Amino acid sequence: MEIVLEQPGHVRLPIPDDEIIDRAVAIQALAARPVRLLTCDTGQHTRGCADGLKVTKVPTKDPGPEPDWEAQDKPGTGLRAQRRQRKAAEEPKPNEA
Repeated sequence: MEIVLEQPGHVRLPIPDDEIIDRAVAIQALAARPVRLLTCDTGQHTRGCADGLKVTKVPTKDPGPEPDWEAQDKPGTGLRAQRRQRKAAEEPKPNEA
């Protein structure tokens, strides 16, 4: 592996995926051989292929269902929430002391 620094005065592209692809294409020209891009992102895969890179789309583990955004401010039901509830129940109330 070789670390290649960007040329002086290089200004990064506003979209990080585009910057990664642009740098890989530039390194491919310097290396005079194919560069393989590994990505989990379908859009980056498509843009990389369009720009002449060998791209391998790495499968990702299913992240599961979306969080319930309506329940964000409600107390949880996990172990920490259960511990907090027990601790709150054990502590004397201000007028009980």
